[in-house]
Amino acid sequence: MYLRRVRLPDLGRIRLRPSTIFYVVAAILASAPAWIVKYPPISDLPFHVATIRVIHDFHDPRFGFDQNFVLTLGRTQYVFYYIVGSLLAYVIGVVNANVVLVSTYFAGTVLALRSLLRALGKDERLCFFVVPLLVNMMFMYGLLPFLLGIPIMFYGLATAVRYFEQPTLKRGALLSFVCLALFYSHIFTFGIFGLGFALMFPWTRPREWIRAGAPTLPALAVLAWWSRFTEAGRLVTGAVTQTANDPRQPLDVALGDVHNWLTNTFRDTSDEAIFIATGLLALLAIGLSQGEREVGVKKVARVYALLPLVCVVLYFTTTQGHGYIWLISQRFPILALMTAVPLICMPSGLRGALVGAGALALGTASTVNTCEHFIKFQLDEVGNFDGALDAIPPDQHVCALMYDKGSAITNPTLVPFIHFGSYYQVHKGGVVMFTFAGYAHWPFKFRPDRLPPEGESARQRWEWTPEQVPISEIYPYYDYVLTRGTGFRPPPGTYVVKWHDGKWTVWGKS
Repeated sequence: MYLRRVRLPDLGRIRLRPSTIFYVVAAILASAPAWIVKYPPISDLPFHVATIRVIHDFHDPRFGFDQNFVLTLGRTQYVFYYIVGSLLAYVIGVVNANVVLVSTYFAGTVLALRSLLRALGKDERLCFFVVPLLVNMMFMYGLLPFLLGIPIMFYGLATAVRYFEQPTLKRGALLSFVCLALFYSHIFTFGIFGLGFALMFPWTRPREWIRAGAPTLPALAVLAWWSRFTEAGRLVTGAVTQTANDPRQPLDVALGDVHNWLTNTFRDTSDEAIFIATGLLALLAIGLSQGEREVGVKKVARVYALLPLVCVVLYFTTTQGHGYIWLISQRFPILALMTAVPLICMPSGLRGALVGAGALALGTASTVNTCEHFIKFQLDEVGNFDGALDAIPPDQHVCALMYDKGSAITNPTLVPFIHFGSYYQVHKGGVVMFTFAGYAHWPFKFRPDRLPPEGESARQRWEWTPEQVPISEIYPYYDYVLTRGTGFRPPPGTYVVKWHDGKWTVWGKS
């Protein structure tokens, strides 16, 4: 028996350009808000980590998920974040998997935008202008699957530009995969990608239409099936076609509210100062480049310029919500600014170097400022939350009532504690209320014999109004009640205090 010689790849041939290493390091440092603290003030983050836990450990008897829930992965396109998180969890655990996913949003957006800039023939240093935009209101609300779709969207657009120029089987397969990943990440970013794809499509070369559009066919087929045959798909379609009764802001109100949906994330004015400085630097770059010709910029960049304009129009014309779909029009301002970064003109020579250094400095200042606020939130406001979790045994039914859900550090409209109860499900399993389990877009639902009181999934905005939750919806289904702040006054014979420290209280059945 002879051993066959295996040729190993010549690692010496794999070389990264020094500039690429620099951008990768800078992008990783920009992701610091994702891993700087254990409990960041991001409203829905605990919710998403808990969903990864349910999917990843569904049949683990320690958590008891399969005794309470049924997986419904096939009926929603809202699963890419959770499936990737579950796969990562096999190596680094659920909590760290979520940290990696959030870091991918930060670092990935910088690097994917750089890829798009290079594909359009623009100066790659412009990608640093996006860093001060990464911590925005959508991020603070915790719309993480939507946010993860942003770097996928930028990379998909870059791949599409290169595929239109030089169509190869490899690029076509990559573009097809990115389209599917983007669809299963979030329908909003998939839609913006579709608009950009259509704008840059080689319409003037009819002979190339079939080949140019072929990579998108699998995603379009799945989109058609989802829109027609799933409840979530029909609801999203209704958000586009049936908006007569949906809330829509008047133009003057929407215009005055723009900044509130951008980077107005903290109660102080530090974020506003960085935002204004970034805008001034962008205007300075455009001014310093006057009279120069942008060498190497491709013609497709002209039609790409329509994409941020479409986002602006959509902000003023779409509704604010539809059914349980929340924040529709409000997502477009940040998308408009991010997609507008390639429209900035970078001056040449020393002037360009100064602008690039200024963008990098503002990105660094933004990251440091966010980390400082996150650290202050954890040290000053979270309190002994770990003690509250330790006071509840594993695999219990826990009702989380956040009477004090706001923060003195974040924007007053933000509620960073609203889903802190989901951390119990992350670490100890069981059932936590509030949950989207049973909603059409969610990847699991309650078993018919384990439905919470009222015999159906939680009503919309249940978590926002704990003072309106009657004891009949809590007792005796929930074994424990976790509260922050005052307001829970259970009748005698229902719940008594089992643990209390600061603003956190654990109530158990009496």
